[in-house]
Amino acid sequence: MHHFHQLKTTKVAKETNDSVHIAFEVPQNLRHEFAFKQGQYLNLRFFFDGEDLRRSYSIINAPSEGNSDLEILVKHLDGGKVSTYLNNELKVGDLVDVMAPMGHFYTNYHSSNEKTYIGLAAGSGISPVLSNLKEALFQEPKSNAYLFFSNKSLSDIIFKKEIDELARKFNGRLHVIYILSREKHFEDELFEGRISPEKLDLLFSRFTEIPVQESTYFICGPSEMIKGIADYLKNDRKVPSLQIMYEYYAAPDDEENAEMSDEFKAIPNIESMVTVIIDDDEYSFHLNSKKNSILDQALQEKLPVPFACKGGVCCTCKAQVMDGEVFMEKNFALTEDEVEKGFVLTCQCHPTTNVVMLNYDV
Repeated sequence: MHHFHQLKTTKVAKETNDSVHIAFEVPQNLRHEFAFKQGQYLNLRFFFDGEDLRRSYSIINAPSEGNSDLEILVKHLDGGKVSTYLNNELKVGDLVDVMAPMGHFYTNYHSSNEKTYIGLAAGSGISPVLSNLKEALFQEPKSNAYLFFSNKSLSDIIFKKEIDELARKFNGRLHVIYILSREKHFEDELFEGRISPEKLDLLFSRFTEIPVQESTYFICGPSEMIKGIADYLKNDRKVPSLQIMYEYYAAPDDEENAEMSDEFKAIPNIESMVTVIIDDDEYSFHLNSKKNSILDQALQEKLPVPFACKGGVCCTCKAQVMDGEVFMEKNFALTEDEVEKGFVLTCQCHPTTNVVMLNYDV
């Protein structure tokens, strides 16, 4: 199971008016534990007025860049305690509790591949998308990439200098298209508005050289954008699901969730003995299937369970069901293969048998 380690900040720099670029130094003795895949994220932990606050931020780096520091971007959110602190108070040299990288928002590369990768990002969603595109270009000399990146205005474009430098560095293999939602584009109205299925359809009509059905897609932004684009690619353009990857920053609030809640109402009302394995130790507690999630009850019991978002978006609280059965209400993080192997997000799980055992160590 992953644990938090204190890492020192080596960079704290404003990227735009409402975002900060942060880098953490990884000591030599932790390099193995903090080895990462492109598109993964870091969990950060803070204690403010006795409150345990945890947030997840995507890594900007690509492993092949050779930078031993880990870099993230934090956008300031109105009323956000952690994002406000990181944007306004964090300094170079400060120590922060950081968990080893996690997440599945990536694909594997091979130097002989000759593929097209397409990044579709809005605002701070650029972080994991950029990490993936960079690694693809580093690892596959014959592949190329397109980045469709939406921001409010030119001054709000996150990492514009770095992205433009990458486009020059890869000499025609990275094609960057900026889309502005609140500012007139000086070249073409096609590049105004937001990324939507309708906009993407027009963009594909303009960039006819893109092999739409054969490309691999990385999508990150608002949940409405992700769902709309993913459905468009799968249903309208017949792109295989395995070629469409996306990362949610927050759980979508849509009709599908309401249906899942109805399923939760239908589970049996039973008392269960739940046992969790954490760092080779076993802890047991009673839980009614209609009350707390397994994670929430474990936290009430003051057990050392890992967690972050509590919304089914990250996979920090992932565990494997070893005995019994559970109902998982939401899942925006686990792959189909992981679910088939019995992995669940304990923040979304309720027992449906009288005895349940879950292992956090696997």
